[in-house]
Amino acid sequence: MRRLARWTRRLKLRHAAFLLLLLSGAIPLAVTNGLLISQNRELLRTEEKSYLTASAQSLSRELDDYLVHARGQLELVGRGLLAPPGPDRIEERLREPWVSSHLAQFARGENQPLALRVLDLGGTGWRFATPELGEDSEQALDEAFAAALEGGGVVYRFSVLPRANQPVAALAVPVRNAAGELAMVVEALLRLRPVEAVFEREAKGSAQAFLIDRDGKLLWSEGASISVQRALVDSDLARDFAKKPLSLTAEYDLRTERGSIAMLGMVSPVVESGWGVVVHKPAAAAFEAARKMVLGALLATLLLLLLAVLFALYASRWIGSPIRQLSERAHEIAAGNFGERLPERQIVAELADLSSDFNRMAENLEDHVARLKEAASKNRELFISSIRAFAAAIDAKDPYTRGHSERVAELSRTIARSLGQHEEFQHRLWIGALLHDVGKIGIEDRILKKSGVLTPEEFELMKTHPMVGVEILQPIEPLREMLPAVRWHHESWNGRGYPDGLKGEAIPLMARIVAVADTFDAITTSRPYSAAYEPRYAAELITQLVGSRFDAKVVTAFLRAFEGGVLLRELDNRTRPGLEVELPLAANI
Repeated sequence: MRRLARWTRRLKLRHAAFLLLLLSGAIPLAVTNGLLISQNRELLRTEEKSYLTASAQSLSRELDDYLVHARGQLELVGRGLLAPPGPDRIEERLREPWVSSHLAQFARGENQPLALRVLDLGGTGWRFATPELGEDSEQALDEAFAAALEGGGVVYRFSVLPRANQPVAALAVPVRNAAGELAMVVEALLRLRPVEAVFEREAKGSAQAFLIDRDGKLLWSEGASISVQRALVDSDLARDFAKKPLSLTAEYDLRTERGSIAMLGMVSPVVESGWGVVVHKPAAAAFEAARKMVLGALLATLLLLLLAVLFALYASRWIGSPIRQLSERAHEIAAGNFGERLPERQIVAELADLSSDFNRMAENLEDHVARLKEAASKNRELFISSIRAFAAAIDAKDPYTRGHSERVAELSRTIARSLGQHEEFQHRLWIGALLHDVGKIGIEDRILKKSGVLTPEEFELMKTHPMVGVEILQPIEPLREMLPAVRWHHESWNGRGYPDGLKGEAIPLMARIVAVADTFDAITTSRPYSAAYEPRYAAELITQLVGSRFDAKVVTAFLRAFEGGVLLRELDNRTRPGLEVELPLAANI
């Protein structure tokens, strides 16, 4: 047992994989089946094509014989009308008393046509039709008559009885007199009973039969779905027949709603009418015999396959267990858990070495990640502290607004939280709000610290501070996502703000939030030109400015936080006089 353990530890992974593949029996099974299929494929294809050829030719011959016989009967009718002595004009001859009985006898004969017409060249004459005749059949007879007059030869037109869904053929036979001149046209509408019977017989098996015209369009099918009918018309077999109406055999893909099906098909022309009979069947059904032969080979190798499965199951457990452990530990490391380790005693040498290396890698990663987290935390603290110091330096220029940036940042974050924004957005907003007045560093102190209302010229200079702030922060890559709060926090919902006159949703959400927070803090903070007002009054004033200065959605979130007492807690460290007077809308706010 110990020797086996030592041997397995030296066993290479590729040897184990080779043993698994060898014992699975894939190679002998593939070779056996491949030889059987290769030896019998061409033979079976030839036999199947011969069967389909014979079937299609048999169908076309039956239909051709039927149509030839029907044509001959109509020619006899026409000659029978011209043979007896009588008027030379066909119109007058057709009025002879014996004509009706002669034609009625034919109508009750073996063919029993659904309609019978004997017409002169003007289209008048003797007509008979059963009640079940539809408009399509009438049209087929008219078209056949017109074509027979124009071409002077026998014309066939296909139609379907709408009530019984039966195939019928309109047959127009020109009849010439003794001088060889076209005298009349004899027409009949015949049920294609041989087509129905034969097609129904073929449809009971795996093969399907179709009737197509000279252009490859479908005339009739028995039991085929609409999708199969359309696919047949679009197939290479129908297109090849339209190009050259000969007996053709082809393998092609039949594209249906359920996907593509490999088919084996044969088309045989009906010489009399120019139509074509198509017989096809799925290639899978055609090669059923091949599958049966392969089944015999599979049964012969079943014992080998069973043994291969047993060995493969054992081998997969043998090799798969440590690989599964490795995968699980790798997932743990990917999730940030570096504490798990692999057992270093494995079944093969590579896995044992891999486990040892993996554990060392996990230890190194754990150590590096810990140091990276510590460095990132220090960098973050340094970054935030630098921003805070920067904002404090700006606020320090104006003793009346000291702490303004910190308060606006906290108020903005509170409003964003009330809006349901995610933590990442709240953090970016907090930094942007903290730096929203950074541009005031470029404004002269005489303007910032002025105790009265600014003059129009001074206010124009003050309005430049958003763009100055953007110019200061633009080169700093980590702060570029916060620039909307710096540039556009003085824009108005109605488009009358500055610096760009943005309107409505064109103003970034970050800037819309900072605008409300900035205004609220300005109203509730004492300034040289105005004393601080009560928070309630500030909230009411902000509400009045919805639609002109502020976004209603942001103000709603602001009021929700205000009524919940969240915003008031942000103001607990400040003292405000309880003034209840109307606040002038100073341009400085």
